[in-house]
Amino acid sequence: MRTRWPWLLLLLAGVVALAAWLVLDRGAADRQLLSGLNPDAIDRVLIQRPNTETVQLRRQHGEWWLQAPSEVSANDFHIRQMLNVARAQPQADYALADVEPERLGLDPPRVRLQLNDRVVLFGDTDAVDGLRYVQVDDRVLLIADRIMPLLEGAWWNLIDRRLLPSGRSLKAVETPHYRLQLEQDEWQAEPDIAVPASDIATDWRNVSALVVREVRRQEPDGADVRLLLDDGSSRVLRLDEEDGERRLVDDRRGLAYVFDGGTLDYLLRGDPESMAAEPIGNGG
Repeated sequence: MRTRWPWLLLLLAGVVALAAWLVLDRGAADRQLLSGLNPDAIDRVLIQRPNTETVQLRRQHGEWWLQAPSEVSANDFHIRQMLNVARAQPQADYALADVEPERLGLDPPRVRLQLNDRVVLFGDTDAVDGLRYVQVDDRVLLIADRIMPLLEGAWWNLIDRRLLPSGRSLKAVETPHYRLQLEQDEWQAEPDIAVPASDIATDWRNVSALVVREVRRQEPDGADVRLLLDDGSSRVLRLDEEDGERRLVDDRRGLAYVFDGGTLDYLLRGDPESMAAEPIGNGG
């Protein structure tokens, strides 16, 4: 019987160690990467990457806008994805002094993300689970990462693909073929077009480009489309075609909004016969 005691003691020690590991692991899963920071309270974002543009975003009156490299409304869905990194649950946690940051892609970091005044440095992924090394203050943590393509991708991927920001409404539309005007809460078209004026005004309000691309900035030289907004501002757009792409170009901001050709013809002419098979819808 005495010879069994060492084995029983080893078994008991293993059970205790396992219980302790489970408790610690559960505690790690309950932690938040940026403790005390609610994504809904974030109103400033700064993204810095080596050898490329710094991206600045700001929440204004509840809406997200890029401030640099260009001032334009941002894609709310993508921004929410980015802000949720504050709630990421670390799967491992190390003291910075106990690791070699340069071997983890943290010195220098691949991306520096600042949310209000809190900073997260993004490094490489681990070879086993594909978790991302990040540094917060003097800690290095491993998190599940789904936003690196956004952080390292082209800045214009963060732009709202709609022509109008969600917080603004239309007052008038001018195209080469007609003019829409909102008068006493009713839309009027001159000359007459094939669809109700209120319907095509709604379509201009909701239409989403297939993609937005950066182009060279320049002073606008004429306008094929002018969208007058409720705050008195306007978007001046030039009709352009390049490599088979039909697009409306905002020269001042250096952005090209690429559309399906049928959809664009419908909007420009107010003719449902030009409507593409794909429905006009909100950007995501």
